[in-house]
Amino acid sequence: MQWIEYQLVFPSETDTESVMYLLGEKGFANSWVDESVEILRIPDGYDYKVKDTDVTIITYESIEDGVDMEEEAVRSLATLQRELASFGMRESSWREPDLQHADDWKAHFDIEEVSNELVLIPTWKQEEAEGKYGQKYRMIFEPGGAFGTGKHGTTQSCLRFIEQVDVEGKNILDVGAGSGILSVYCEIRGAASVLAVDINPSSPSEIEYLASLNGVRAPEVYVGDGNALLGESLYDVILINIGGEEAIRQADTCVHLVKKNGKLIVSGIVEWAEEDVRHAYEERGCVLEQRQVDEEWITLMFTAAK
Repeated sequence: MQWIEYQLVFPSETDTESVMYLLGEKGFANSWVDESVEILRIPDGYDYKVKDTDVTIITYESIEDGVDMEEEAVRSLATLQRELASFGMRESSWREPDLQHADDWKAHFDIEEVSNELVLIPTWKQEEAEGKYGQKYRMIFEPGGAFGTGKHGTTQSCLRFIEQVDVEGKNILDVGAGSGILSVYCEIRGAASVLAVDINPSSPSEIEYLASLNGVRAPEVYVGDGNALLGESLYDVILINIGGEEAIRQADTCVHLVKKNGKLIVSGIVEWAEEDVRHAYEERGCVLEQRQVDEEWITLMFTAAK
């Protein structure tokens, strides 16, 4: 089975749901709207808004192996131009879609030497990595639906801070754990306990899978808002890799949960939010000990002096 991808351009006011319904009636599949967006700066980094401009609908046609793709595409475009004329279709084109190269996404994930102590290895690169890296710790990972593959600068800064604070035998709280990269690294390094917190329902299964890939105990996982956690002075180290605005919202809870002289590692902060984040933790009795910058992203490590 082969696939052809079509790009169909319509005026901004087009009833796209009706267009996609008609496409389905004509045998086209997996239609979606590729909206033009404007990137915006917000306190946590970046967001977007949809521009009031032409819209592009992407749709797919399946054809049997051996059928001439170009000939079929030309025939189908003629049909689409006729059937969709009433919707004011302005442009149409076709291409061989990326989905026919199902493993191409793997090219975006390579072996990452995070530090002198840690190397991150995608599951499909394990044989390639054998005997090539001298780091004491190796973490095997496979990208999933929850945030976190170890490539992002904020994650790598947190991993390096974990090495500095020496989590062996300590109790760890990971707020915004995602796929569990930070939590599992703490397990690998001998933490006494790890609680991973995330709002994504897929996080528990992905964290358990990541732990199994690395042959360690799966961290305990709580799905929900970190502000729902109860207790006082429970954790030696709290990891907060969730963005500046959310880190501020979680500050009261995290400072309450960390032990005296414990560490709070706060990451996912953009330059223009750093001052507000520092103020939120310092006014609650935390002392800034270190700061790491990775491109425009900042990670701060505080000591709880309460």
